[in-house]
Amino acid sequence: MSLQIQPKPEEQQPSADLTLSVLTWLEENKKTLGIGIAVVSAVVVTLIVQKNLHASAEAEANQALLATLGSTSKTNGPSAEELFKVAAQHSGTAAAERSEFLAATKLFEDSKYAEAQKAFETFNQAHADSLLGGAATYGVASALDAQNKAADAVSAYARFISGFASDPLVPQARLSKALIHESQKQYSEAVALYDDVSKDTTSMAAQEASTRKAALIQAHPELIPAVTNAPAAKPAVKPVP
Repeated sequence: MSLQIQPKPEEQQPSADLTLSVLTWLEENKKTLGIGIAVVSAVVVTLIVQKNLHASAEAEANQALLATLGSTSKTNGPSAEELFKVAAQHSGTAAAERSEFLAATKLFEDSKYAEAQKAFETFNQAHADSLLGGAATYGVASALDAQNKAADAVSAYARFISGFASDPLVPQARLSKALIHESQKQYSEAVALYDDVSKDTTSMAAQEASTRKAALIQAHPELIPAVTNAPAAKPAVKPVP
């Protein structure tokens, strides 16, 4: 005769009660659950649609920008107005951001320096975190320089140099700043900057800086540091043993 151990009634009761409770809760809250699932589903679908729309908008904006840049109807490329139009029509896209920057650059190339300055400033205000922020800041300084606003240009170059120290345009900014100092007969400041730029042999501005420094010192020997003018120390004479 086999011996079978039957589970005690009290051991089965909690499981049965839990199952019954869950079923009861589901039954009582099925409407709420249905609404919740519908809401979650709607959110997921909305996110997917937004992502697809964003991708589609970016693709459309890129095509518009490329079509504008690739236009062969003009030898000088698209006008600033055409580039601004692309930016306006595709606002919020990365291509629109690039279009705004290119439009500001085109204004500078067309010698519309005041308009270029304003366009670069507007770009930085609208796209504070843009990777093109350094180039736009340099653009502001260059536009001020081109307008012969010496003091403002020096300050703008200084902001660019301090704010974007690793930017490859920094040596050129220092050179431009030095040229302004020289034009204002602030020779000591100019020589210091020329010296700084000439030490960076990887910079295209180094050769010009070195040449300008040499010419300036030749014209103004008083700029040579005192230590350079000091006579060389005579070697110590060792006593004959």
